Amino acid sequence: MFYVSKVSLLFFLLALVGLFLSLVLKATSLDFTHYGKLAVFGFILPTILGAFYQIIPNSQQQKLHSEWIGYIVFVLSVLNLYYLYINDFEKSSFFIVAISLLTVIHLAFVIKNLKPLTVKFLVFANIFMVLSAVFLLLSVKNPQFSLQIAIHTFTIGVMVNAVLGVQTAWIPMIYMRQLGETKVAKLFLSLSVYLHQIIILGVLTGFYFGNYKLVSGFALIELAFIILFLKFVFYDSIKPQLKLHGIPYQIKFFLTGQILLIVGLVIAHIISISNKFELIPYHIDFMVYGFAVFTIIGGMVHLSPRIIWNLVYIKKAQAMKQIPNVKGVISRNKAEKLYIVALAGYITFLVLDFMFGNTISSLVYITILFIVIFGFLIDFYRLYVL
Repeated sequence: MFYVSKVSLLFFLLALVGLFLSLVLKATSLDFTHYGKLAVFGFILPTILGAFYQIIPNSQQQKLHSEWIGYIVFVLSVLNLYYLYINDFEKSSFFIVAISLLTVIHLAFVIKNLKPLTVKFLVFANIFMVLSAVFLLLSVKNPQFSLQIAIHTFTIGVMVNAVLGVQTAWIPMIYMRQLGETKVAKLFLSLSVYLHQIIILGVLTGFYFGNYKLVSGFALIELAFIILFLKFVFYDSIKPQLKLHGIPYQIKFFLTGQILLIVGLVIAHIISISNKFELIPYHIDFMVYGFAVFTIIGGMVHLSPRIIWNLVYIKKAQAMKQIPNVKGVISRNKAEKLYIVALAGYITFLVLDFMFGNTISSLVYITILFIVIFGFLIDFYRLYVL
């Protein structure tokens, strides 16, 4: 790593707190807008911020100056989580605007090279992060800017852009493959970032004008786009080395997340085309507690050990002292078992949610996620103290 962000780990820990708080609300409240807002802006947003502060400077091979700004953003994020939890959305929206603007301005000074595909996706994610915050603030005062617009500007405009950008870099890197080995693959990848922004604008336009048929149509286009992304990024990277290396646990988390994203898009299409708004809680189950949770856990277990290793051991390595290998500390066998526990727990969560409602399902999922996350944190701590 060229640059190591100390604040990123704090954002990741805050995000996990937000995840558990949102599930507590889901267990105790029937108001899906409350726990949904907390999950998006109290769990996913801090994760995105932590990833941005680590990945964007490294993508540019630039050191981030005025690092103290990141800690101000973190404090604002803690306050934002508090106001989200008590459902004071008006105050929370002001904090989210401040968080987004400070982060984007801070990171803008290191972005010099826009050519890499990953960087393009991340730049668009930053743009939509500011737009989402502005729409969120407007939604409090102006019904024309509905909460749906703000949330979907963030979910597909920020999170999905960020996920696609990061995975176009990490998947080939893990398998030591080069993307775009055929003409069709090269064409898709070169156009993918722009195609995705068109899809986002189509979805947001549909929400703005209340045209849910337009939303449903673009949900299907996004579904097709994600399937092509899986083919040209995941499949093309994994297939040549599947027998030799298998599928690492990080990629299993990523793949599971993408599959759940596809299911979530199908539900979004059904909701939009038939006005079955009673399905929105299940849409949240797949998009937030499925796609987001599995993708974010996969990202954290890939990135966090490398941040910790660089923070603790880089000086020892430079002094030619003996240091542990990060891959040796993080047990693959244990991580594979934790993935199975997470997957079994999520399926149980879905079944219980469908049969008995929020309370039992959420409490079970809280327990399972605590086991999985604590299991990984133990290895992270071992890496830190070795």
